[in-house]
Amino acid sequence: MLREVRIHGPIHLVPGKKLDEELKKRRQEVPGLPTGPEQIVEDLSGRPDGVPAIVLEGWGKGGLILHTYGYVVKLGPSNDEDFFWLNRVEPFKLGDHSNLARTCLLVHSRWRAEAHPREVPKDAAKSWGALCKKWQRLQQDLADQENVARLDSQHVRYLDRIAAFNEVDRDTSERNASHRSGFAYCSVRPVGDHGSTATSTYAFDIVGRAPERNAHLQISGVDDRRGQVLRVTGGTAVVRFDGPLDWDRLPGRGELVPSRVDVVHAKRREAVEALRSRQTVHRSLLRVLVEQRMSPVREVGAQPSPQLDPSQARAFRGALGVEDLLIVLGPPGTGKTRVITEIASALKHSERGKILMTSYSNKAVDNVLKRRPKDVIAIRLGNELNVDPDVRPLLLDEFANDLRCELERSSSMRHERYEGLPAALAWHHELGERISDWRSSWTELESCGTELEQCRRAVGGAAHVRARRLSRRAHRQQQRTTRMQHRLDRLVQRADSNRSGTGWWSHMIGRLRDRRIVKWQERLVAESRRLGEIRENLRRTQEELEAVLRDVPEVQAAQRKFEEATENNSRKRADALHALAELRHALLNVQPLPGVSGVEDDTTTFRRVEELYATVHERVGLLQARAQLIDDWYTAITNCQSQQLRPELIRYADVIGTTCIGAANYEDISAEEFDLVIMDEAGQVRTSDALIPLIRGHRAVLIGDEKQLPPVSEHEVEEAIEQRGDSAALLELSRKSLLEALVNSVPASHVVQLRTQRRMPEEVARFVSQHFYGGTLQSAVEPRQGDALFSKPLVFVDTAGLSDQERHERLAPGRHKGYVNNAEAQVLNRLAEHYAASGAEWALIVPYRAQLEHLKHMAGTWAPSQEHVDANMGTVDSFQGGERDVVLYGFTRSNSGGHIGFLDDLRRPNVAFTRAKQRLVLVGDMKTLLTAADPEFRTMMETLHGTLRTDGEMINHHDLVARLTALGS
Repeated sequence: MLREVRIHGPIHLVPGKKLDEELKKRRQEVPGLPTGPEQIVEDLSGRPDGVPAIVLEGWGKGGLILHTYGYVVKLGPSNDEDFFWLNRVEPFKLGDHSNLARTCLLVHSRWRAEAHPREVPKDAAKSWGALCKKWQRLQQDLADQENVARLDSQHVRYLDRIAAFNEVDRDTSERNASHRSGFAYCSVRPVGDHGSTATSTYAFDIVGRAPERNAHLQISGVDDRRGQVLRVTGGTAVVRFDGPLDWDRLPGRGELVPSRVDVVHAKRREAVEALRSRQTVHRSLLRVLVEQRMSPVREVGAQPSPQLDPSQARAFRGALGVEDLLIVLGPPGTGKTRVITEIASALKHSERGKILMTSYSNKAVDNVLKRRPKDVIAIRLGNELNVDPDVRPLLLDEFANDLRCELERSSSMRHERYEGLPAALAWHHELGERISDWRSSWTELESCGTELEQCRRAVGGAAHVRARRLSRRAHRQQQRTTRMQHRLDRLVQRADSNRSGTGWWSHMIGRLRDRRIVKWQERLVAESRRLGEIRENLRRTQEELEAVLRDVPEVQAAQRKFEEATENNSRKRADALHALAELRHALLNVQPLPGVSGVEDDTTTFRRVEELYATVHERVGLLQARAQLIDDWYTAITNCQSQQLRPELIRYADVIGTTCIGAANYEDISAEEFDLVIMDEAGQVRTSDALIPLIRGHRAVLIGDEKQLPPVSEHEVEEAIEQRGDSAALLELSRKSLLEALVNSVPASHVVQLRTQRRMPEEVARFVSQHFYGGTLQSAVEPRQGDALFSKPLVFVDTAGLSDQERHERLAPGRHKGYVNNAEAQVLNRLAEHYAASGAEWALIVPYRAQLEHLKHMAGTWAPSQEHVDANMGTVDSFQGGERDVVLYGFTRSNSGGHIGFLDDLRRPNVAFTRAKQRLVLVGDMKTLLTAADPEFRTMMETLHGTLRTDGEMINHHDLVARLTALGS
């Protein structure tokens, strides 16, 4: 849909401070770009039908994209909206064509280029507001045309509530960021090799205090890109940003400041505004979220893998058949990732469209991509520091760079093959000349042969006539003898093949055939004898003739002339065959030609050489055109940057993997419409973040577990919310995931519960099922065996036998809030050292960061590296979605009042307990835990205590220490 807009008065364009420099650099890569603002104005003015324009509505004032015939101009309105900054010029991309095909404004206006803002007239027309209004009206009309339902009051209230939460969260983030100091830099330069993403990575020369590795920063005054510190060396910080920076807005001197995450808030706002304007790919998303009205799930014929259990198969079919949204509840170990990979494989072969694979965390996205079927083409969008090493080859930058290297290698090989074409064409021309010379020498030879024959006939008389007659007889007799030999050979071959027959009839036929063979052998002997006699007569006659001709001068002269012609013909023949051999060698890698043996008679050889020459002659034009095409391709590839390949990689991918925020943070997929959005670990994604990917797909599947970790709700945000009048609704948006908000209100047909776990030992799973999942979780696991330390898979090490002074917690000193429990830490440290030495995959999980730091410090005495410690020790949040053979968990709290702090959120122990594949070892003060003040936690501990008494192993602190000592641990 198009909408014409007429702007009265010219639109003024002012170049950014580095536009000219950037254009010069980009024109070397893309020759079709303009030389400067004057040409941009000329090209814009050269569109009498109006300039196609798209309005960008983001955080702040937004922007305007103008399209000439050959490139795209990105503008930003000035503060007073009286002119536009010329920010960037880019070549046309696939996404631009896609956007224009759907909708755009056609702007009719006069265009003016001004060198500086002060040159803009004071009374310049302010067109930005009019363009925005026209754009918003166009979006509404487009939605009406596409039959997208209009928003009613409950939809508006829902979006207003989310927008209000986003504002509170943004304001809180800005206040927090304002208290953190920045890092001054004196110069900046791009980093990267040719073909890599140099425009996304920069080296900043820091003045004074430098940032830490992995810190998230942004450039003060450049708010649209967030960066992460890759490394800090000698006062230089290398920072990779979420995407290419706008070079003309990048100050040469400035300050790196802690990221305010404005981009996150901007993307949240864009998602809400897309829903308001009804411009989402998911047409019924608001109806689903607000009214929980769903279309029936279609029946599909696709068959899942036999490895899927019934509940997994139901989730698989539901994902293929759902028209709007499906919820898959997957308790730990129930095979959520397997279901996702089956869905991806089925949709790849159905050709319905791409999958957007997303989650709150990078880890969850990577877990799925690592296990995808190998025929599923996946692209990962993200920062390599946050991406699993096994998945980094799938990063778009890596993929594009690898593809570019492969294209350069293959095009170089083709280019090398065609480098010999000029020499081949020269030899082809030479072969034509030599064929002509050979033909002339052959004609001369035939003439000399005729002359010699005439002389011999005139002088030789009767002897010559007799010799000619005998020669013809010998030739005929030779042919007759040859035919008889061939027939005899066939008879013998047929007889040999039929000798295996049995019975009197076969024997009789065999005897008849043998007699026939003998007869033909006798005839052949006679004919051979006759041939010998004729040849002998011919020899004597030729001797008589030569005696007559020997002294005749005319004959001798003709003979010498014939011999010279024969020698010349042989040379010309050899010259032609040599030229052909050189031509074949030059064309070996381009147009292989069959060889010519050279042992055949001259007539056959000459015909074959002429045929090969003609074959090449017919293909000269094609070969030259192909060589030019390959040369152009080779030049284009060697001058190509990896970023130019990104759109094609996105186009042909089956799955795009990124975090929820990343789904809107990469221009590479801004124009993509996904068939299905799969959100893993959806129980951790609050509504404001979930909307960002959900609006980009026609359908969605939320996969997660509302009984595990919820979204992280910051204390400062909750305090700000509680100061408002609508605090209850906003607190729910902060604390609850979209999955949790929907699971109990959507139709049962749109919720699938995975029921069979294959991870935890039966004893652990039984307790987890009973207490957290209402007894619905089943197990399909082999019985676990004991190890050198424990006989059961479920173990509790009780510190209650220690004195109060030894076992009780204490407040953490220093910067870490929370508690430290030294007795618990000593046990956990020795257990960790024991299992690390045994080679088991282990994890140590504690609820308090202060206790974690204490344990990491203790592990420094035995752990091989800090990386080893960081990978295996953490809080509950860092292990959601993971699994280990042995899980060590410490409760930390131990006091006489039964105070347990935030342990009362039972989803946290649920996460910790369900990571174990072989053994779960719990360490704590059972007395404190069983007398906890929180009734729900106390009930959980009573259930756990009962399970330990019947199915587990309980051991006191002293006995465990004795066992470890006996084992040398």
